[in-house]
Amino acid sequence: MSAGDLSLQPPADGISSVSFSPDSTKLLVSSWDSTIQIHDLSGPTQPPQILSHPAAVLTATFGSSSSVAFSGGLDKRVRQWDLQSGQCKVLGKHDNAVSSLVWCPESNVLISGSWDSTIKVWDPSAENPLKSSHTVPERVYNLSYAPTTSTLLVSMAHRHVWIYNVPALAAAVEGQPLKADQERESALKFLTRSVATMVDGKGWASGSIEGRISVEYFGKDAEAQAQKYAFRAHRQTVDGVDQVYPINALAYHPIHNTFASGGSDGFISIWDHTAKKRMKLYPKYPTAISALAFSPDGTKLAIGASYEHDNAVVEGERGRTLLLIKDTVMEDCKPKAKA
Repeated sequence: MSAGDLSLQPPADGISSVSFSPDSTKLLVSSWDSTIQIHDLSGPTQPPQILSHPAAVLTATFGSSSSVAFSGGLDKRVRQWDLQSGQCKVLGKHDNAVSSLVWCPESNVLISGSWDSTIKVWDPSAENPLKSSHTVPERVYNLSYAPTTSTLLVSMAHRHVWIYNVPALAAAVEGQPLKADQERESALKFLTRSVATMVDGKGWASGSIEGRISVEYFGKDAEAQAQKYAFRAHRQTVDGVDQVYPINALAYHPIHNTFASGGSDGFISIWDHTAKKRMKLYPKYPTAISALAFSPDGTKLAIGASYEHDNAVVEGERGRTLLLIKDTVMEDCKPKAKA
């Protein structure tokens, strides 16, 4: 584990997501312990604000300010939170678990993805918050939003990847299906575990359960397709045997457009997708990396290290749950000047 990582009070169970407020002063943490935590990073470390849910929380994100948050999970509800009062408003529900949420400030909409094979678009300020529902071919595992190109990436089971224009989604009305801009298949042969869109909005990285990362581009032309590539990561040779670890978390640095990957091997790497090389490998953490997020100002990396609820490990052998902040990332993520 890296020296100098700031340790915060972790949840009682696995960390499913971490997210920074727009001003980088607060950290939102969702957990399998049926809570979200809000950590204030603007002063000395203090215990977090904790808000309870009826079931495990799989995803949480801030709205356009540090006082509004949204969450979703196994109870199927999409919730809006006033963090100053702690009051909760249920915007609506899915027919299965809410797996991913993204806030799109340019369009003032929240988009939710679910295991019920739909994405839903919400206007939290409206009397009837649900703007539209859109059926997709499989369970939604991850959403990622690229503001610079107003692009939404929807990553699903069975390697389906659909790409939407967010202003078109925001303008859609209930009952009028909107066709995705692109319907793709992941370049990875095995289940996609994590995705993150590039800061320049030109493409995305995805990580699989089989320890591979692919880099792909949104363009429909042959040149964009020719640029995509995949490589091995988060693998180790143990006693002559190639051990493969799921890549649970990916995050792009908001200024340098390089990205971090975290795996079940307990390692975090920093990659330059343009130069096609690893820039940094941090010392091993004591358990799987389950969630990563860079602060919008680029100075911090939030790290959730915890048991991943994807294999049957008895409770006493799941290892520690750690919530950490790394503050060396502005320099660590800066691409090296070309010789």
